[in-house]
Amino acid sequence: MARVQQVKQQNKKSAVNNKPNTAKSKAELAKTNPKREASKNEILFFRLGISIIALTLITVAIIFTIRYFMNEDEEEVIYEDLIHITTDDLKYLTYDDGSGVYGDFAHFNGLTDKEDIANVINTNNLIYVYFYRSSAINEEIQALIEALDLDGKAFLLLDLDKNADVFELAEKGDFTLDNTRDNMFLIFNVEEQTFQLELRVVDIVREINKL
Repeated sequence: MARVQQVKQQNKKSAVNNKPNTAKSKAELAKTNPKREASKNEILFFRLGISIIALTLITVAIIFTIRYFMNEDEEEVIYEDLIHITTDDLKYLTYDDGSGVYGDFAHFNGLTDKEDIANVINTNNLIYVYFYRSSAINEEIQALIEALDLDGKAFLLLDLDKNADVFELAEKGDFTLDNTRDNMFLIFNVEEQTFQLELRVVDIVREINKL
């Protein structure tokens, strides 16, 4: 029994002695395998990649910023290809200067910026004026007008938002504009010297369909 105890004690000693050796070997291994530092080329490629990503993000941000402000500044032009008139134009188109005849068409003759108006009013017996608000476009009427062939016809437009003073115009023909309406349609028969003013959208659509 004594011999067995001696063997066990020797085994314990050798087991205890092995632990420091294991720890020591791990420390030595760590020293012999230090962490590898990145090479100059690797650092260069890393910096280059970061620079490309940053440049791309900046470029995208600039593009979106420019597009945003361009869209903010752009103003949609309604009925761009048609003839627009002002309150002053309406006055000379329809008022009676005391001669007993509505309309002073001679006013437009020789005016370089009114040539398009002069051409159509002097070659047509019927003059049409569509009153609308650019802030409240009626899409049904817009689609109808844009589908028509109005070339050569005296079809004129007046934006009520840009010509709010038209409701105060006293020198005009025998018709009364309604400032509560967003759409009105005036038909001036030059030969008969009569005015027909439509206020309801359904009536405006009916008359425009006759063109």
